[in-house]
Amino acid sequence: MIGELRDGAVTRVYIGIASRDRPKMVSELLDSVARLDTDANLELAIILVENGNGEVLRQAVERFATNCTGIKIHHLVEPRLGIVFARNAALEFATNSDFDGLAFVDDDEVVTPSWILELVAEQQRGQYDIVGGPVRAFVDPHPLTFWNRIVWKGLSSRVQQVEQTCGERKANGQESQIVLSTNNWLVSLPFVRKEKLRFDERYNLTGGEDTRFLRDAWRLGAKTGWAHKAVVREQIVRERLSPWYQIRRARDHALVSLNDKFDRRPATKWLRAPVSAIFKLLSGLVLLLLAPFTGGATFFNALRALGEATGRAQGLLGIKSKHYRLTMGK
Repeated sequence: MIGELRDGAVTRVYIGIASRDRPKMVSELLDSVARLDTDANLELAIILVENGNGEVLRQAVERFATNCTGIKIHHLVEPRLGIVFARNAALEFATNSDFDGLAFVDDDEVVTPSWILELVAEQQRGQYDIVGGPVRAFVDPHPLTFWNRIVWKGLSSRVQQVEQTCGERKANGQESQIVLSTNNWLVSLPFVRKEKLRFDERYNLTGGEDTRFLRDAWRLGAKTGWAHKAVVREQIVRERLSPWYQIRRARDHALVSLNDKFDRRPATKWLRAPVSAIFKLLSGLVLLLLAPFTGGATFFNALRALGEATGRAQGLLGIKSKHYRLTMGK
């Protein structure tokens, strides 16, 4: 477990960031880390893994090191492209240290001032092995196109609903059912060292590696919790506000989910996946037809349903997701 914040005891926590070709976003994230509230008994350091040649983020790292001397930053280079390689590099570095915890955050996010204190406090309160928190979406202030606005309305509503559901589960004593993502979580390094946990390389370009990590941790007896005040904010770039991107994102998620769900029962997917694909296709078409009569409220859900139908169909054909082959934003 992560040590308690008490007189004479220092809790040491890494903030892990994996990034590829996003120097502007990484700089904004590092600026937000520099503004974090701290505690006298909490020591922070950063593990920034650059998934590439190590030159794109060098200036951002040097700027942070100069302006924020109270938080040490370790700039690692992982030349093998893929989110799993990068996250495992951070995890390997952290487990070979004497630190207590590793808090992951995505490179297209910024953290709120109380973020890390809230994560650590909740972890200690419940003696959790992994604890996560809310991710709230935002867009830049430039005017959106008509389709951007429609997608943003549905996306922001979905993000709010996810946070509300997590809060309700916590209030009802069901927080162990919350699926935590690495875009905002804190993992106990003693637990990782004991169980020798790593992210599964099969998910290197597909996404879903954090869900597999969590399920592996659950299988090993991990206790997980929810810190509703440990908020990070995610920037949604314009490319993600296109209807086509949302279809592709839902397709990729369905591909990963299908392969993961039926990995140990491959035969059953031929019984369930076709029915599910047809159901999603029909529901997507119905929601799409209803969109003009609901002020566009059902449009976003229609896109996701159509994407999920496509993903299930492609999964039956053996197609794999390559979601992390390309990155968006700068």
